[in-house]
Amino acid sequence: MLFTAALSSQTKTTAFVQRGNSVAVAAGMGVHLVSAPEIVEYINASTIFSQRIDDFGSAVDFFGDIEIPVTEEWGIKIEHSFLFKSYSVPGNGGGTIDFFYAVQLPSVLVQRIYSGYGYFVKIGAGGGYHFGSAEQRVSTYGVTTTYTATGIGLKTELVGQTAFDEDVFAYIGGSLGWEFIGDLKEGNGKLLTRPNTAEGVSLRYFHAGVRFGITYYL
Repeated sequence: MLFTAALSSQTKTTAFVQRGNSVAVAAGMGVHLVSAPEIVEYINASTIFSQRIDDFGSAVDFFGDIEIPVTEEWGIKIEHSFLFKSYSVPGNGGGTIDFFYAVQLPSVLVQRIYSGYGYFVKIGAGGGYHFGSAEQRVSTYGVTTTYTATGIGLKTELVGQTAFDEDVFAYIGGSLGWEFIGDLKEGNGKLLTRPNTAEGVSLRYFHAGVRFGITYYL
């Protein structure tokens, strides 16, 4: 009887530390270093020299995903995230320019999965068709203008998941991504243009960041 109890306890412990891969859902938030060169160029042309912004800035995203194993070593992840960033600078002609952009990022990634005692490591790559929007408000005019743009995005990531218990895992990940989102336009098709030119301002950007969250295995 003591042997049976010990074997049962060992089986439960083994199930906890060496969990088989299964469908999982995850959610959390991330902090990213973002470089959107055309947005930065546009803002710097509109502000005074002493207040010019850097090429790289921080942005925040919130994400949720479902991870579907194909085998023990390969899987598919379907993800949706929402990234946003804002700027506020003094305008060349006085007043303040507030600029905000946000991107909806539905993506599909292929994952290579490594598992061990109490953890999963997943290396993924993929992308999707993404949807961006931006708002600009110039305080001297009190008018807010809204723009939209769409385009393809690609990313690669490394995710580690550490067990809290048999089904719940901590999530920490790092990623690199490139967004090829087109020129920002108003609803009537009018482009947001660079100062003193007819060239459009695109929402293309590069991002590198970390994410934290929770994964639940079903």
